[in-house]
Amino acid sequence: MNPLVSVVIPFYNRVDWLCEAVESVLNQTYDNFEIIVVNDGSPENVDDFLSQYGDKIIYKYKENGGAATARNLALKYATGEYIAFLDSDDLWLPEKTQNQITFMEDCSAKWSHTGYYNWYPSEHKLIKMNNRRHFGDVYLQSFLSLKAPTPAIVIKKECFDKHPDFYFPEDLKYGQDSALWSKIAYHYPLALLNKPLVKIRQRGSNADLSSIIRFNVKSFILKKIKEGIYTDIPFYIKSIFKAYELGNRFLSFLHNKLGLKKNSIEIIGKILWITPYIVERIYVLILFIGKDKKYYR
Repeated sequence: MNPLVSVVIPFYNRVDWLCEAVESVLNQTYDNFEIIVVNDGSPENVDDFLSQYGDKIIYKYKENGGAATARNLALKYATGEYIAFLDSDDLWLPEKTQNQITFMEDCSAKWSHTGYYNWYPSEHKLIKMNNRRHFGDVYLQSFLSLKAPTPAIVIKKECFDKHPDFYFPEDLKYGQDSALWSKIAYHYPLALLNKPLVKIRQRGSNADLSSIIRFNVKSFILKKIKEGIYTDIPFYIKSIFKAYELGNRFLSFLHNKLGLKKNSIEIIGKILWITPYIVERIYVLILFIGKDKKYYR
């Protein structure tokens, strides 16, 4: 019998998309799931959703606190041998779970991800993203550039059982998933099934499009590094983060002291982003040299 997979789905809005997400799990070629949907205080009426899927899922409601709090709550109820994550606006392709679990068991991986598409449903367009260098020892890489979207991630539950500090940081509005991946990567190599099996819905409001948000997230991670949350970070990575922190302070000055509008600050932010971004990419290429292909297929 296939091992039980707990699927964690946080939800806040667009119940129609939630239906599609749950349906993509139910349509998997894999046959052993528990689907945990956490309603993070959504104002939408979910009666029809519960009428259709209530007997197929574990449903929890909580007051609004953000996706990190919803995922952390779901983890408390998860009983599967593997834990998979799916955002309520994204989709899995039917063979995703079967292929990924088989791959993980073949290479004895504790956590893994797959290739993925950026999905533009209004344009009926899928763009295959390149994440072929994102496997193996990705601890240092995770602070710079780790293309491992949450809906592509599967983690063995024993990792959470052994490490109480493996949870999504609730004091970070954006990038909570990346912050957790760094913690996991310190202990376990990441396996990559380089086949696009996930569709990541793209919208104009996607958080990763904002340089202001990126600077905020990088500054938060530097703060955590200084607090000792993350260890064994080399000087050059700290220097890159320091450049982001200085950029973040400058953007805050432009906004708070000079009153520049958000659009203008965003343009300046994208210019400031260029130099540390280029240094990041060069360093990621260096880290890729000599990686163990055991965790790649």
